[in-house]
Amino acid sequence: MFPTENSIKRTAIADIKKYYEGNFGAARAHLYVAGRFDGGEMKKAVATAFGGWAKGAATLINTPKVKPQHLLDVTDRPGAAQSVLLLGLPVPDPTSPDAIPLAVTNVLLGGSFGSRITSNIREQKGYTYSPRSEISRRYHDAYWAESADVTTQYTGPSLKEIFGEIERLSKEPPGDAELKGIQRYMSGLFVIQNSSRSALIAQLRNVDFQGLGEDYLKTYVQKINAVTPADVQKQTAQYIKPDEMTIVVVGDKAKISEQLAPFAPGAKQ
Repeated sequence: MFPTENSIKRTAIADIKKYYEGNFGAARAHLYVAGRFDGGEMKKAVATAFGGWAKGAATLINTPKVKPQHLLDVTDRPGAAQSVLLLGLPVPDPTSPDAIPLAVTNVLLGGSFGSRITSNIREQKGYTYSPRSEISRRYHDAYWAESADVTTQYTGPSLKEIFGEIERLSKEPPGDAELKGIQRYMSGLFVIQNSSRSALIAQLRNVDFQGLGEDYLKTYVQKINAVTPADVQKQTAQYIKPDEMTIVVVGDKAKISEQLAPFAPGAKQ
């Protein structure tokens, strides 16, 4: 992941130029401009500034082929007062029709301060300060993950509660009021994310990057609010499966090994 001293010393100017020429070309570039300006004059300025830019190589499409793997990976950190937890699995990519319902499900389950997992292991149990789940989206690829730094003695109990909340949501749909609160939160957040020039460019860049189409931003709030409690239950049961998750733990192995035994592949929970 990191260069060695020798690899840095071996890198010559010619290597850097070769890499630049193979990757930084007009064919692979997007230019975004946000603000108040004359459209015609802006196009002329862009053409003047970039018209001579070499086309360069075509965009490289190399989407990874991922599959869930149920395993428990423990890194020993003797004397650690906390255990770092990260657990997750692949989920549908941003182009899937389930992407938005799954996003709502994530925010309700663990992706907001008022989410179920956060309320459980932070507010009710006091196991951790800032747990959070997210759907990390790369090019036509995505994964769901929950992360938390938990007190060492509550490493196992934290995992138990996290999986318990997932199981509960997979079997019982949320109430209308709970879901509406999440939908209002996400709708408001979307508006805020479009309230500055840089944020708007980030939104447009994501749409282009994933190939989501011109209507994606126009219909996003509508689709968020169209998600039903039954949809949330279905998304959880279909995609957020504890028995397919990779669980990574960094902590004091001597103190947490017994706690983690129920979560190892093949263990009976």
